[in-house]
Amino acid sequence: MYGVGLVLDTDALLVYSGGSDLVGGTMSKTAETGHRVLIPATCLAAAYSHALPVSVPYLDVLSSLPYVVVAPLEQDHCPVLGGWARTLGLDLAHAAIEAASHPIVRLMTASRAKVTEFLPKEWPIIDV
Repeated sequence: MYGVGLVLDTDALLVYSGGSDLVGGTMSKTAETGHRVLIPATCLAAAYSHALPVSVPYLDVLSSLPYVVVAPLEQDHCPVLGGWARTLGLDLAHAAIEAASHPIVRLMTASRAKVTEFLPKEWPIIDV
C-alpha cells in the first residue's frame, strides 16, 4: 500500500452509512490504486453520535476494512486544530488537518466553503 489517498469527514461517513455509492465507490477506487482511506477518529466518533441505529453497522464494518486507517488525534495537531475548530468544529478541523498533513490528499466533505477558508481553494475536495 502507498500512502493516504482520501480523507473522509463526518458528513462523508454519514452519507456512506446511508448506503451511498459515491462514498463507497470513491473508497474502492482509492484502494484499487493502492492508497489508504483515512478516517480521523473525531469524525468517526461524531458519525457514531449522529448515525441512525440502522446505519451503525456500516460504521462498524468501515473501520475494519484493510485499506482504512483511523487516525488518532495527535498532540502536535492540537494548536492548529484548536484554532481551526473555532470555525470548522473539532471533527471537520481534524479532517482538514489530516488532509493537509499528507501530500495533496483528497478530502470528501459536504463543507467545501468552510474548509477552503483554511485549505487552498484548489485543494482536491470531493463534495458529498
